[in-house]
Amino acid sequence: MYNTEPNRITVDSEDLDVKATLECGQLFRFEKTDVGYTVKSGGNTCRITSVGKEIYIDTAAVDFFVNFFNLDRDVNRTKRELSRFPELTDAIASCGALRILRQPLFETIISFIISANNNIPRIKMIINRICAAFGDVFPNPEQLAGMQIRQLDALGCGYRSQYISDTSRICAETDILNRLFAAHTADAQKLLISLPGVGQKIADCVTLFSLGRLEVFPVDTWMFKTQREGTETELQLRTRLMNKYGAYAGYAQQLLYYYNAILRKGQ
Repeated sequence: MYNTEPNRITVDSEDLDVKATLECGQLFRFEKTDVGYTVKSGGNTCRITSVGKEIYIDTAAVDFFVNFFNLDRDVNRTKRELSRFPELTDAIASCGALRILRQPLFETIISFIISANNNIPRIKMIINRICAAFGDVFPNPEQLAGMQIRQLDALGCGYRSQYISDTSRICAETDILNRLFAAHTADAQKLLISLPGVGQKIADCVTLFSLGRLEVFPVDTWMFKTQREGTETELQLRTRLMNKYGAYAGYAQQLLYYYNAILRKGQ
């Protein structure tokens, strides 16, 4: 599926659809370049280019990005498992080897708190400003908790400043991050929802995009618009689709989101 050497990971394009993976709403710290993409996570950076059928991920943090891109998972097997659902046929055919990332937990929590009632360019801008304040590195809980509310306001966080400050302090002063890794999915989500600024949708995104719990199905505006049946509430829609797609519900969600919101642009 992939090969590694000093400062480079090589992946077959059949095992990694870079555009779908980066642009499906799970990641904010990336930029498109003339030759590919630049991706940042924590204090690590990689540059992605493609030549023919090979994807090159150039980085000094090879092991980090092997894990980050979840390269040990056979996503094509996952797609085959979901191919029995006719409504996913077009999405599966269009999305290539979209991968669910394994992002750093604290960074993911804060990033999705920032994402609430926000748009992608502004989310990216705020996160980039926070990282710039710490030398282009996403801060740890202690560092972010040490920022004043007025400093977060100045970075554009708005009403989220208090949530970010309070959640950072809790993560710095308790063992909640370790508990999240160890907890079963339902318990992890209860812990996440106990954090200021975290509701069900953010909890679902964190458990899917950081903890790798593929059984969750985040319901955002696009999911509610395109997947709702009758007068379903968001919770009813979420429950129905988690039951339907089972262990691969989160992967189905990303396929549906990318296909409907990005490729078809909500048509």
